[in-house]
Amino acid sequence: MKNNINKLCIVILAVFFPVFVFAADLGLDKAEGIGLQGGLEEMIANIVKTALGLVGALALAFIVYGGFLYVTAAGDESQIKKGKTVIIYAIIGIIVIGVSYALVSFVVGAFSGGGSGGGGANGGNLRG
Repeated sequence: MKNNINKLCIVILAVFFPVFVFAADLGLDKAEGIGLQGGLEEMIANIVKTALGLVGALALAFIVYGGFLYVTAAGDESQIKKGKTVIIYAIIGIIVIGVSYALVSFVVGAFSGGGSGGGGANGGNLRG
């Protein structure tokens, strides 16, 4: 059991370490003052989108964990089933996160008056 925890920690480090190393390339060095330039709805949107991003990273880690369980099952049917279940639930979680992100973007766009666009000649903006 302890050996599996050590392996899981190594896998999680391998997944998340590049994010910290390449943070400047992702633009995270320019993150000062997030949520302070716009209004309340923009600040709430930034917080929700950041939280959804972190939960998405966690779901990705669960996919890696489920794959690890599946690959190291060595023919144990219960371990294979557990790995598949973890992967399926993580994928469902990613779908829910994507829908949540789209919903938050739409609601914030509606409250800020800009809308999120919907096609048409003027990008779905009814104001012309």
